[in-house]
Amino acid sequence: MRTRTKLAGALSAGALAVLGMAGPTSASTTLESTIAAQAERAGLDRSEVAGLQKQIDQQMAFTPGGKQIGVNQVAWRDGKTIMTFPLPGEKQARAVDEAVGTLGTANCSYTWTCLYEHANYDGRRLTWQDCAFNDLSDWGFHDKTSSWHNNQTSGTVTKVYNWTGSYWSQIWSSSAPARDSYVGSSDNDKADGIRVC
Repeated sequence: MRTRTKLAGALSAGALAVLGMAGPTSASTTLESTIAAQAERAGLDRSEVAGLQKQIDQQMAFTPGGKQIGVNQVAWRDGKTIMTFPLPGEKQARAVDEAVGTLGTANCSYTWTCLYEHANYDGRRLTWQDCAFNDLSDWGFHDKTSSWHNNQTSGTVTKVYNWTGSYWSQIWSSSAPARDSYVGSSDNDKADGIRVC
C-alpha cells in the first residue's frame, strides 16, 4: 500500500532536480507537496510519477521558461499557456483535479483554447488564454494537432496556421464556442501556428 510519506520522499530529489536546487526552499517544498498530493489523489505509483516527470523534464528543456505546476502540467507566460500530459493509463490529458470525461469529449476550460495531439481530444493538450500569435514549434507541437476546442468567451476567434516555408497559411478558424474531434486528413498534423482572439 502506498503512503503519502513514502511518495513525498521519493519525489523530493526529482522535484529539486527539476528546479535546479541543491537544498529545499519554500518554492521547492510547495511544488514537492503539490506533486505528492496529486500523485496520491490520482493513485500513481513511483514509476508512474517518474515517467511523468521525465516527460515534463524533456518539455521544460525544450521550451525554457516553463514552471511545473503539477504532477503532469507545465505552465508558461504566467500560467496563460499550459501543457498537460495524459495521466498513466488515460488517453486524454487532464489535470488531476479535472473530472474524468467521457472518451471523445473535449475538455478545454472556459475562456481557453486547446489543441490536442490526437483525434477525439486525446494525447497532450496545449492551451492558451492570452491574445497572441504562437509558433507551435516553440513547444515542439508543430505538425502535431489532430483535434481542437475553442472554449473562449462567445464569439472569440481562434485561427490556426500552417508554415509553408515562406509564409503562414491559415488552415482553419473558429468562433467560440466550437470544437472539432478530428481536423480531417487534409489538415491533420499540419498546424504550425495559432492566433488566439
